[in-house]
Amino acid sequence: MAWSEKEIWEKIKKNDKKSFEMLFNHYHDSLCLYSYGLVKNEETAEEIVNDVFFKIWNKRDVIQINYNVRQYLFRSVFNASTDFFRQNLSSSQHSFIEIDELINETIGTNEDYIINFLDNEDLQKDLIEAIELLPSKCKIIFCLSRFDLLTYSEISERLNISVNTIKTQMSRALDTLRKHLEKYF
Repeated sequence: MAWSEKEIWEKIKKNDKKSFEMLFNHYHDSLCLYSYGLVKNEETAEEIVNDVFFKIWNKRDVIQINYNVRQYLFRSVFNASTDFFRQNLSSSQHSFIEIDELINETIGTNEDYIINFLDNEDLQKDLIEAIELLPSKCKIIFCLSRFDLLTYSEISERLNISVNTIKTQMSRALDTLRKHLEKYF
């Protein structure tokens, strides 16, 4: 099916979810590959691309694309990938990054909402408490991923367990944390 990016974008601006889905499906894989080339981590690249699409959908009514949609998407992913590096270079911001990532995974990336939560001392206290409640293996994997910023492959090598086990444990950890922090959302 032939389609015009300009027409698709105009439909998206009018809240057409099918057009957005079409745009997402058309560019998602190539954008993930592009981001992977920049960040060298498959999971991170996919998170970056998904965040870009999430922001585009949430801000569709104010975004002005003065060139083609494809260029806009690739530029957005480039900017998000370089922002990822800037955020993760500062070791003094580990706790901020971890809370920010948890909130992103739980509620999305609405910046105003996140900033309000990051200032919430009760949330930080409850987050630490929730992490302490995780089973030992699960907590170790979660901390290596979120606090030491290791990739699943690096954790796999360090702990001598499969990447699939790590994915399962991370999924359990995030589910537990979401349930424990439910009152904040």
